[in-house]
Amino acid sequence: MSRLVLHYTDSTLLLLESAQETVVAQSFPLEPDKPFARERMSGPIKNALESHALQRVLWFSPHFTLFPRALFDPNQLEAYYQLNQGALPANQHLTYQIIAALDLVLIYSIPVWLYDYAKYDLHAPQVQHSVARQLLHLSALHPKDHVMLLIEATHFVLIAVKDSKLMCCTANEYQQNTDILYFLLAHQQKLQLPQHLELTLYDASERFDFTAFEVLLGQFKDFEHFNCTFYNTPTYQNQILCASSEDL
Repeated sequence: MSRLVLHYTDSTLLLLESAQETVVAQSFPLEPDKPFARERMSGPIKNALESHALQRVLWFSPHFTLFPRALFDPNQLEAYYQLNQGALPANQHLTYQIIAALDLVLIYSIPVWLYDYAKYDLHAPQVQHSVARQLLHLSALHPKDHVMLLIEATHFVLIAVKDSKLMCCTANEYQQNTDILYFLLAHQQKLQLPQHLELTLYDASERFDFTAFEVLLGQFKDFEHFNCTFYNTPTYQNQILCASSEDL
């Protein structure tokens, strides 16, 4: 049977129908505070579930933090979250995902309504975070030195590996390509990343101008030996969001 992946942000629902190596994507605006919003969201999902098996429910927001698995205590979940994200809003549910391949725990918040909908309507055991999918994909590559950028609509996630160790995984807001570029430059210097480096960009936004970004990248001596690879939105959806756990 074909598989269904639901990917939520605070403003959109991305419905991904996956069969073999093909992914068909439909995007719907989310307005959870408006009347009948849940009914409008549920209709396309119910239709898709008639011919697809639900594979996973995913969520993206910049409100997450990583914590070492060896030191993790589930009873201290809120304290860990507050270290980097501040107090948990009343309409948010706090959860976590263990990333065994990296011995890390990803701690993040999701809207209460999404938690309830996934648990009671979809019977999904967990709403996963898309950054966890990205980390699993990167760890499967076993990179020595690598920087990966995940470009969302209003935020980007920078993941940096140096000497086979995860050095950074952070989400930041951006408005134009130069915002990403200068943040990358700052972290390249701060983390003392090597001059010869694999830089991979995954576009989740459907509108990232990689050609313009590559031109800007070429204007900095710090990046002249970076080997840059770009993956468009359909590739990101297929390789990361819809991939089976065995493929990551």
